[in-house]
Amino acid sequence: MIKLDNVTFAFPDTEVLNNVSFQLNDGEFIGILGPNGGGKSTFLKLVLGLLKPQSGKIEVSDKNISYISQTTSLSDASFPATVKEIVSLGLSKNKPFFLHHKEHKDKVDEILKEMDLYDIRNKLISDLSGGQLQRVKIAKALISSPSLIILDEPDAGMDEKGHDHLISIINKLHKENRSILFVSHHPEDLEHADKIYFIESGEILPYEHELNRGHHHVTL
Repeated sequence: MIKLDNVTFAFPDTEVLNNVSFQLNDGEFIGILGPNGGGKSTFLKLVLGLLKPQSGKIEVSDKNISYISQTTSLSDASFPATVKEIVSLGLSKNKPFFLHHKEHKDKVDEILKEMDLYDIRNKLISDLSGGQLQRVKIAKALISSPSLIILDEPDAGMDEKGHDHLISIINKLHKENRSILFVSHHPEDLEHADKIYFIESGEILPYEHELNRGHHHVTL
């Protein structure tokens, strides 16, 4: 569960959230929309504890959380490791490339196939395209079977096929009762979300409310 009670956060020259309350319940899929610079990524950083609110309270009950950012690079992208080795890090973070047990090998192979990476599993990550790197990041994040998945525009660098594949995986995870907080530019990506909110001008409002205010053609 994620719960914000009367949270306020501002940068020196920009108000991001003004006395905002928000809740995501266990097993719920919530989508977040909003314009560039509207505060979506800052909102996620507050949820993840990377930023602290000036006032109010934030509670996150999940212990197994995976965060997938919008960047198409890996901090270790120049390291001479294969796709399979990098993805395996998500299984055993304290034991790099730990694939001695068959169950671990099977789990890595399973997520590689699910993310359409199996055929390039032995390829060095330094030789991958931006879209392939993003899929490696997602596979690494999902292999630990997180109970809460936080995604910040995760389709960056992907082609249409990769994007559609990712959305189908997110919807599958929702059916498995995973909690999902998904920031997107595209309302159509959130077709199966339980709720959709819009962040702008310090507020988090139901997306339907924004439509009623005339934001039918907001450029996201």
